[in-house]
Formats: sequence, C-alpha cells, structure tokens
Amino acid sequence: MKANLVLIGNGMAGVRALEELLKLEPEKYNITVFGEEPYGNYNRIMLSPVLANEKTIEQIMLNDEQWYIDNGITLHKGKKVTEINRIKREVAADDGTTEPYDKLLVATGSTSFMLPLPGADKEGVIGFRDIADVDTMIDIASKHKKAVVIGGGLLGLEAANGLMKQGMDVTVVHL
Repeated sequence: MKANLVLIGNGMAGVRALEELLKLEPEKYNITVFGEEPYGNYNRIMLSPVLANEKTIEQIMLNDEQWYIDNGITLHKGKKVTEINRIKREVAADDGTTEPYDKLLVATGSTSFMLPLPGADKEGVIGFRDIADVDTMIDIASKHKKAVVIGGGLLGLEAANGLMKQGMDVTVVHL
C-alpha cells in the first residue's frame, strides 16, 4: 500500500522535490498538494516580466493542472492549510478539507516584509510575491500615475521597472 505524502505549499521548491520523488520512486506515494493560490505551480522569479507586460501568467507556469492529473497528484488549489494535527497525522485547510499523511513536507516559502510603519496597512501598499500582487499592481497602475517603491534591491528595481512599463512615474527609496 502506498504511503500518503502531503505537500503544504505549491511553490517552486516543494514541487521540485515532488518532481524528483516521482523520478526516483513514482509508485511510492499517494501525493496531495495544498496551495493557497488558485493556480498550478509557476515560476515566481518570472513575476517581474509579467508586471512589465513581457510575459503572461500562462507563460510562467511550470506545472499546469494537467501535470498534477498526469502524475496522479491531488491538487487542492486555493486552500490554505490552517492546522497540522500531528496526533491524527492529518492537515486541515481553511475550507474544512482534511487530508491524512504518513509523510508531510512543509514548503510554504516566505512572505513579503512590510515595514512596521504607520500606513503600511492602507490600500495600495502591497508586497511583491505572487500573482495576486502583480494583478493588484497592474490594477493600481491603471488608476494612478505615481508609485513609490521602498527597497532598491533586485525585486524593488524589478517592481519599479514593471510599474514604469505600466505607465507610472516611480520613485525608488532605498533604505
């Protein structure tokens, strides 16, 4: 009987681990993936070209939904795991979905660091981590003409470039 493997996080690292497991021991696990976003696995590094209108979401997909089906993987997209019950050996998602596991891989990635400043919680203050952030930036760019990017590192400069290509006047503040 196959063991149940649950992956929490549908990002590049976790799915890459699954790809290797499938190469090495394709029949060893019943695999279930929980991803908070409503998509298959995509190349997060390529979000900057999406923001700059150089690529589409479809072009940065690494594993579309058919890949999961072809590999016998159950994908729970748009479901955030909110509980890991180590005694019952199961995970539960925010919609009530539960899944038992024999092996659990937690690969949830990071979150954007928001400076702890007054106003950081206001509408229009966003991070740059996922497709929803890019969609929000594109929407904001269609309604507003000025933006401030806080952080002059690689991601900050890529965000600034993408926003400029969306027609915004951008100021970069490097801390």
